[in-house]
Amino acid sequence: MKKILGLITVMLLVVAFAPSVKAQANLNGANEKITVNTSDLTVDQLAKIKAEAEVKELSKKLETYGNWVGVGGEIGDAIKEGLTAVVDVADKFGNTDVGKFTMVMIAWKVVGKDIVQILLGLLFFTTFVTTLILIFRRIVLPRRIKVENPGFFKYPKKYEIVKTELDSEGVTIVTIVFVIAFLLSIWITYAIMF
Repeated sequence: MKKILGLITVMLLVVAFAPSVKAQANLNGANEKITVNTSDLTVDQLAKIKAEAEVKELSKKLETYGNWVGVGGEIGDAIKEGLTAVVDVADKFGNTDVGKFTMVMIAWKVVGKDIVQILLGLLFFTTFVTTLILIFRRIVLPRRIKVENPGFFKYPKKYEIVKTELDSEGVTIVTIVFVIAFLLSIWITYAIMF
């Protein structure tokens, strides 16, 4: 029983002196905070405190910006490596027969409809304008008709000029109609192409 009582006494003494040891450790520690009014400080002390606060804030910002720059650099490196891999694979694929066929199919998918429209528009325009010119020459302009043909290599051949049956007013009207038809063909060609 004496042993238990002695043990309890020692424990009570340790518990009793423990707060004072802790208080003594806090008095000697460097992490104490003291609150002072700014009116009690000198101008030099205020300037020093503000400078320390600015340095701390600047160091926090620099650390944050450094982290952002690091992340940006890593993203840039990843994009560069990814694009390099894509270019290498696309170049190797483009040099094969299947790759060339695929590129033609992609180009056709992108511009095929436009090419067909342009070709159809040009075909329409050339045939329509050629037909207009031939009809205009036949109706309005005087023609040369071969009257005598002495043979394949024999010369002279004789021609006769046949004038149109239209008078000047008729020629003017037909010319205006053909100009309108020509302008209409340009408009239709534009509609087909674009």
